[in-house]
Amino acid sequence: ALRTLCASLLGSAALVPFGAAPPAAAQGVGLSRAFVYHPKNTPGQPWPGLPPFETLTYQGRDGQPLAAWFWRGAKPAGTPLTVFFHGNAGNFEDSTRFTAGLIAAGYPVLLPEYRGYGGLPSRPTETGLRRDAQAALDMAQRLGWPPENVLITGHSLGGALALHALHDQGQIARGAIIMSTFTSLPDMAGWARWLMADQFNNLALAARTRVPVAWVHGTKDRLIPIQHGHRLYRALPVATPKTFITLDVPHAAQHLTYQAAMVDAMQWHLAL
Repeated sequence: ALRTLCASLLGSAALVPFGAAPPAAAQGVGLSRAFVYHPKNTPGQPWPGLPPFETLTYQGRDGQPLAAWFWRGAKPAGTPLTVFFHGNAGNFEDSTRFTAGLIAAGYPVLLPEYRGYGGLPSRPTETGLRRDAQAALDMAQRLGWPPENVLITGHSLGGALALHALHDQGQIARGAIIMSTFTSLPDMAGWARWLMADQFNNLALAARTRVPVAWVHGTKDRLIPIQHGHRLYRALPVATPKTFITLDVPHAAQHLTYQAAMVDAMQWHLAL
């Protein structure tokens, strides 16, 4: 998980003697990304008891091979599509652990995979992941959902990806659900922030977010403490419709609680 990986990064930084020159730029970039991104190489299995789904394969705008799991659902036409981005060290299976409640209730859900994860080729970078997120939103349109009727959601690193995807497409969306996400990667790395090749500056984006946002965070989260969620939530403009859902859970466990929170957040969006 992200905070553990950043702790490993701190350990690596400690190997550089005080006053010594930092590693060469290319080596530093590779080092930081190797510690930050730990993809699972298999897609995994869906949460037990879910209805059948479609496996979609497509290409990103840069030709990157991509894939997604898709449930069209049984809700009436016009129901928003939830696009959910999983966290670090995650895959399709992890995505269903958070979205199974929505899927079981008949909501349409799209679970995209990205480069380096789930057996897909290439290595993850901030730029590459953001391109893959845009490709997922392109796929949502091809499936019949205009941007204005898509909820962009994600957990942990996936929450950062969701927030960046929202802004990369000009904040044209039904809204967002951001779960257990950090203010920025350098903030997670602490004094070793100079090692971070990728930034994911979520705090800066939160301050410019205009679409409705449901923020979700656990009080027992020791990987990305809830203070990150509070800072991000407070950064949202006053006029932005928003709600903060507090859960008595750790970062990535007690998934039934997270599933219920996703349904609650969906109902909050629908009531606006």
